[in-house]
This record gives sequence, C-alpha cells and structure tokens, in this order.
Amino acid sequence: MSTTKYVQTDVDYELHAKLVSISKLKGMNLKDVVREAIKEYVKKFEEEVEKDSFFKIIGSFETKEGDWSERKDWRILE
Repeated sequence: MSTTKYVQTDVDYELHAKLVSISKLKGMNLKDVVREAIKEYVKKFEEEVEKDSFFKIIGSFETKEGDWSERKDWRILE
C-alpha cells in the first residue's frame, strides 16, 4: 500500500494566482506549496482531531475479509 494519498480540488483564480506567486517567491513548485499549506492548516486542528474519540478507533478493527480501508470494493457485499 502506498503511503501517499491523492487529493484533488479546485480553487478560484485569485487564490491560484497567490499560490503561484508564493511558489515563485519561494522557488518551489506549486504542488509543494499547496502541500505545505495543507500541513500548516492541519497543525491548527491536530490537537482537537486527536482528542476526538472517533479518530482514535480508525484502524483499530480487523475483519475476516481483511483491511476494508484498502479495498476498492468495500461497498459491495457478497
């Protein structure tokens, strides 16, 4: 299993222009600037998220069928 997950979204023209400007200013590619921005945003809420009891159960269950989070057909029950 890859440790990388892909996220796709859209942004308005003004935000995109600012991100491009930041990437040029910092000498980074746009992808790395967006990744850095996401990391900083997540840091703001990390403590709250980790306190959430639902977050604590993620990955704590095993099923006889295997790891459902890695299956592409998780909605299909036979």
